[in-house]
Amino acid sequence: MIRVSFLTKISEYLKNIRKKISRKSFFEYNQKMDQDFVFDVVAENDFPSLKQLKYIGKFYNRTETIITKTAIVAATISATILCVSLYKNHIKIQPANGGEYAEAVIGAPTYINPLFSETNDVDQDLTRLLFSSLMKTNEQGHLVGDLVKNYSISEDQKTYTFTLKKDIKWHDGEDLDADDIMFTFQSIQNKNFKSTLYQTFKSVTVQKIDEGTFSITLSEPFAPFLTVLTFGILPQHLWSNINPDYALLAELNLKPIGSGPYKFSSFSKDKSGNIKQYSIERFKDYYEDGPYIKKITFKFFQNFEEASSALSSGNADGFGFLPQSINTYYEKEKNENLTQYKFSLPQYTALFFNQKSNSALSDLKVRQALALAISKYDIIEAAFSGFAEPINAPILEGMTGYSEDLPVILNDTAKAEKMLDDLGWKRIIPEKQNQEQSKENETNQEISEEQVAQPETIEENQDNSVERASFLSYTREKNNQTLELSLIASQNEKNIIVAEKIREQWEKIGVKVNLQIIDPVKLQKETIQTRAYEVLLFGQILGTDPDPYSFWHSSQANHPGLNLAMYANRDIDKLLEEARKTSSKEEREQKYFQFQKKILEETAAIFLYSIQYTYSIPKEIKGVETTRINHTSDRFSNIENWYIKTKRRIQF
Repeated sequence: MIRVSFLTKISEYLKNIRKKISRKSFFEYNQKMDQDFVFDVVAENDFPSLKQLKYIGKFYNRTETIITKTAIVAATISATILCVSLYKNHIKIQPANGGEYAEAVIGAPTYINPLFSETNDVDQDLTRLLFSSLMKTNEQGHLVGDLVKNYSISEDQKTYTFTLKKDIKWHDGEDLDADDIMFTFQSIQNKNFKSTLYQTFKSVTVQKIDEGTFSITLSEPFAPFLTVLTFGILPQHLWSNINPDYALLAELNLKPIGSGPYKFSSFSKDKSGNIKQYSIERFKDYYEDGPYIKKITFKFFQNFEEASSALSSGNADGFGFLPQSINTYYEKEKNENLTQYKFSLPQYTALFFNQKSNSALSDLKVRQALALAISKYDIIEAAFSGFAEPINAPILEGMTGYSEDLPVILNDTAKAEKMLDDLGWKRIIPEKQNQEQSKENETNQEISEEQVAQPETIEENQDNSVERASFLSYTREKNNQTLELSLIASQNEKNIIVAEKIREQWEKIGVKVNLQIIDPVKLQKETIQTRAYEVLLFGQILGTDPDPYSFWHSSQANHPGLNLAMYANRDIDKLLEEARKTSSKEEREQKYFQFQKKILEETAAIFLYSIQYTYSIPKEIKGVETTRINHTSDRFSNIENWYIKTKRRIQF
């Protein structure tokens, strides 16, 4: 019995061992099958799918599984960082072709022809975009080659030899070469063509050397010569068939063929025949990179109010020029949609003294006292709400000859009064009794309804004098002569404000000022041409090069010269003559410094301010890098780099 029981236990033990061995073998067999399946799949597909990866746990232990999952997470993070790094460093956003821009402009085109466009700002805007020139100003206001690849100047500073860039096309597909340059200069020199550039180039000689090279020879050295070569070139193959006597009537003046970044597309007129809209499109064969914006449309308006309304209603995207009155509104209300660019123009406004017309002005000390009484900042704030810069000399910042070392006259009313006192100009103060009687009469004066309805603003008399409340608390006399001046200004809202402010400042030191506001046309013909003024408030445009010869050389003192101060000084004449004949920038700067120092010492004029030009365009337009302009059309100095659309490219 005992034996049977022992044998039974042994039998059961052996059976259990067999079962254990069997289970282990079965597990090992299944595990081997799973592994074979996984490796077979990997061998076939090179890399397992996510669905297949679930079998990892079948043959990985816990430690191996954790390591594998950690590696996968690390690889994912690394791949993400690598992708972000590649995107930041090698995926570049670049300009792409496309997009349209509509600009509101005051005025209308007349002759879209570079040989006639100087008298119309709209014409100059369009010719800047449609035509190429030998030289141009870049976005920093520096002179660079446009059609010209390079140039050289002879030792005598008279002959300039130019080499043209290659593969330049006209908008109609024809090649541009030296023959077109020759023809353009010949047209300018033809009096029958009636070009506004005739006086500038009438004495130069142009010679073709080969298809891509030509020379221009001057009668005498002229250092700023390159700066006058910024006008557009005409296509000979089209204009040579047009009679110069009828050039102004040619259809090409409104439908031009040029070689600029944009070409003519279309224009529309109103019922009266006035051009209301003018469109240009990108020239795909332009010899430089760009342009990118597909189409630009100019919409013309008679005044700023109409243009402002078009901008507000969405009929226009940008504004060619914003005056201060409208600019203030857009700064507050439209800043989220527009980007404003402010540039200082190469022009200034000054007070020019005609010393021969008034004996008091011939005294240097009197002129110095008048200069001391002027507060330029008060004038700028009153007339331009700060949108102008005070200046102290006839050459502006950024131009050849500008210097911060020149003497500056600061506003000092007390010093001005003392100077006039010391000169013997006695103060004549009204008697106290008369003053009290005047106040009493003023208090008891009955104000009529008519006076209330017509506030005392500006009243223009038949002699053009302007009457306003006087700031004179006293006058000045010397040898029975009253210190009295006549101040003349052009009939313009801002000029009137400036003139009134000057009158106010001078009257505070006892100078009686008779203000005359004159129509611009009459001002030119009856006042400036005849030099019939004592003190003239006027602006002068300097251009790309500051060459002050035309404004200050004694030979320019009479019409048609622009020496409005009628200044004559032999030393100054010599400095100006020598400066325009040398190609040395350092030498020119030194001579211009001496010239300005002398002008300021003698107070031949009071230099007031330079107006800022404000240009507003949509924020979606990128690539605008202009920082300095010499003319309003220079706002398009890098138009070929403007863009609206973008694209992404991999770059290594």
